Amino acid sequence: MGNVKTHPITNEGWGRLRFAVALEGFTLITLVLVGSTLKHFADMPIVVQVMGPVHGLAFLLFVYLLIEALAARMIGGWAAVRLFIGAMIPFGGFFNERWLAKKAKAAA
Repeated sequence: MGNVKTHPITNEGWGRLRFAVALEGFTLITLVLVGSTLKHFADMPIVVQVMGPVHGLAFLLFVYLLIEALAARMIGGWAAVRLFIGAMIPFGGFFNERWLAKKAKAAA
């Protein structure tokens, strides 16, 4: 038990999570709305080929920071579920980012 680290709730922690949420949301919109549209209607699959892996990395960063926030008790289980579901919906990331900004302000 001596090796267990606790993470203080800091503005940096909130900022990193908010950044990951916004980045994931932006890459999802770019992939789904721009990339898929260009792929199917303009025969330009390159946007999907580039943004697919970029979005994948952004999503993995988001999940990592979400788990870190849970471990640090910055957010609870239902908040994590809300953030995760919002990450699956285009534009959901932007609603999540605003919600996190309010939570961070309340925690300060």
